[in-house]
Amino acid sequence: MIAWPVLLLYIYGILLIVGGLMGYVKAKSVPSAVAGLICGFLAIFLGYNYTWHFAPHAAFLLSLILILLMGRRYLRTRKAMPALLIVVLSVVVALVQIYILLFVGAGNDPL
Repeated sequence: MIAWPVLLLYIYGILLIVGGLMGYVKAKSVPSAVAGLICGFLAIFLGYNYTWHFAPHAAFLLSLILILLMGRRYLRTRKAMPALLIVVLSVVVALVQIYILLFVGAGNDPL
């Protein structure tokens, strides 16, 4: 059985990859595709290695960076897609990582 924080990181990673590729298809944005692929595969990698001691810390950092970057983009453009969606997803991921770090402990099985 997959632990729920790991499943969350897998879903988060897949959505980041799909979002980056959609940005490329719709707007021919190479930076969107590259960022989506890098962040998405990093989230999936962190989910796969979640019992690694620094995985929750790195997942929190990744989500915090995306909150800041995409939050700034949303405030500048006022377009909900994709910036606000990524901010909301990243806040959920960040809150889960804070919960894991405070109540479960890094490197422990979160089941």
